Amino acid sequence: MSQDQKTLLPPSVSQNIRHNLWVYRTFQNRTRKQLAQGSLRSGILRAYEYGFRPITPAHLTLLAKRLEVSEDDLTAPPNYELVLDWQTRRIVEYFRGLDSHQRHTIKRLMMHM
Repeated sequence: MSQDQKTLLPPSVSQNIRHNLWVYRTFQNRTRKQLAQGSLRSGILRAYEYGFRPITPAHLTLLAKRLEVSEDDLTAPPNYELVLDWQTRRIVEYFRGLDSHQRHTIKRLMMHM
């Protein structure tokens, strides 16, 4: 196992971070470019938000400071109330309860609207 793999966070925590990065960035009305500096480029931040790349503990600490939240806030289950109204949150909750086949069916229907 490489040194990088030893420092990765568990998948469930990474999933929360991925969503919370978007929630807090959107709530603060900030772009990825505004958060990206030095070793953290906007492409890396995008990869974190989309789940294409696991976040490192060093970048977690850096992003928490830049977003002015605690690391615990970033690793907690996401709070969509900060950026979505109740109707949209309800739709998201229903969508998350669907299996992959049901999600794919809805996606195909929406693509043809």
